[in-house]
Amino acid sequence: MLAQCAADFHGRKDRYNRFIKAYEDRSPDVIFLAGDMGHAEPDIFESIEVPIYAVHGNIDGTLEHLRGKITFIDGKNIEYRGYMILGVGNTYPGRISERIDVILSHIPPFGIMDRAFFGMHIGSKWLREMVAESKPQYVICGHVHEDAGYEYIDDTCVINCSVGKRGTCTFVDFTHGTVEMVGYK
Repeated sequence: MLAQCAADFHGRKDRYNRFIKAYEDRSPDVIFLAGDMGHAEPDIFESIEVPIYAVHGNIDGTLEHLRGKITFIDGKNIEYRGYMILGVGNTYPGRISERIDVILSHIPPFGIMDRAFFGMHIGSKWLREMVAESKPQYVICGHVHEDAGYEYIDDTCVINCSVGKRGTCTFVDFTHGTVEMVGYK
């Protein structure tokens, strides 16, 4: 399964256009958006024919105009192609499934992929504990524009796919366990 991921568009049409072009070039199976989409016209996703799962970021309102094209999973557990996915956006989940393969969160876990421009760690301590307990394969997040990239906590790959400073998107190949950051040079 190939997933295309991004966060922190902040409503910028140029960022969305690069993301859509990458989608058209690669044809992923699913899209994960880790918040801070900002204002986007619903037709921006018109060419996308795969499921889009997202969580809200700290600048997002209801994003009601995107419902129907995007499935928001804040505070929910969902299953997609055999993978259990936990959504952590503006709402922490009330119930957490026994098995979690992927956490889709706007904010990164504390201490990894969360270093802001002054060098301070600004991630979530709650999420860091959740990662330690549930040991997912992936955490897909954003929020910290300065720390896009990926690192591991034990066997969990934490991917900050923020396009807030640079970058187009991130492709995660769940089948082969690879991560490709596109346009981040």
